[in-house]
Amino acid sequence: MNTIITEKDFENYFNQSPEYQVRCGGRFEILGNHTDHNHGLCCAATCDLQIYGYLKARNNNTVEVMSVGYSPCLVDLDDLEVLPDDFASSKGLVKGVAKYFLDHGYAVGGFSLYTDSSIFPGAGVSSSAAFESLIAQIFNVLFNEGRINKIFLAKSGQYAENNYFGKKSGLLDQIGTGFGDISYIDFANINNPQVETIDFPFNDLHFIIVNTGGSHAELNDLYSSIPENMWSAAHKVGHEFLREGSLQEISVCSSLTKMEYNRAKHFYDENERVSIMKRALLNKDKEMFLKLINESRKSSTELLKNMMVEDKYEGSPLQACDRAMKIMEDNGACKINGGGFAGSIICVVPDKYLQKFIEQMNDYYGENNVKEVHVNKNGPVVERLS
Repeated sequence: MNTIITEKDFENYFNQSPEYQVRCGGRFEILGNHTDHNHGLCCAATCDLQIYGYLKARNNNTVEVMSVGYSPCLVDLDDLEVLPDDFASSKGLVKGVAKYFLDHGYAVGGFSLYTDSSIFPGAGVSSSAAFESLIAQIFNVLFNEGRINKIFLAKSGQYAENNYFGKKSGLLDQIGTGFGDISYIDFANINNPQVETIDFPFNDLHFIIVNTGGSHAELNDLYSSIPENMWSAAHKVGHEFLREGSLQEISVCSSLTKMEYNRAKHFYDENERVSIMKRALLNKDKEMFLKLINESRKSSTELLKNMMVEDKYEGSPLQACDRAMKIMEDNGACKINGGGFAGSIICVVPDKYLQKFIEQMNDYYGENNVKEVHVNKNGPVVERLS
């Protein structure tokens, strides 16, 4: 895990004292796997794996970011041209968020930022979205009196990621990092999703993220096949997105391929699970909470087919889930965390099994790849130092 930075680190680098302390957690998925792109329902949580650091406003139009382990990032806010060289970089994200603010009549300005992160590689908790949310909140607090709403801030991050970072993401990650608590999200209107935050009510359940490893470099085609199959199924029954139709419609459509049908069925079943999950959280129904997560895992395995690359069970998220459930004697829950095929899973572990679970999963995956995470009540925070 990263070292803990202090105000002194900021002072040593920038030769001045910081004015603010900042932080923004990543996000993990509770339910709603591959539903957002078809205007579905999702349930995500802000977590305490986070970007954190120190900040000071500048009297010029330059942003300078120093992140531990990375090269310094310098952005001239008077030059926000989209450049391919900025893709997949902090510089691109800063430029993109600033451009979105300016295009919508909000102010931006220069600042100095020194950060570190407790988000470990392969966690699948959206470190880029956390950075975007933090930059947006800095512009909001320092130059706009903190008056901008959370959906706008999330959209600024999505805009930056789509146009300046080279990644075509939806709004799920930015909402997950930007709202705090558990977010119940309805994407029926994808340009203005409805978000309701809910407290996590179960003190005797623990979220554990396990990074199963595996490279994502050659998985883009697998990722993109999921929304493409869902969109194709929707089109074949006369709709643009599955949310506009019904399970009954796809069930009687003879022109769907088996994969189109299975993935569309997952969408409708998962949407229903998210609706029930909201009630389970509000009613503190722990049995239903665990049941829904395990049903989602089964659906991802049998219908969505994103728990492993075909014929590669060894080292897969599916194998990790099988191991997790065996350790917990089928009393907890687990599922894929994010796009799938490789990467991380999210496990819900009862008190009784926590120590054994962490020890045994550490043996399989290494202690750097097994981390307990907690639901963070806050989105991005920019608070003045006393």
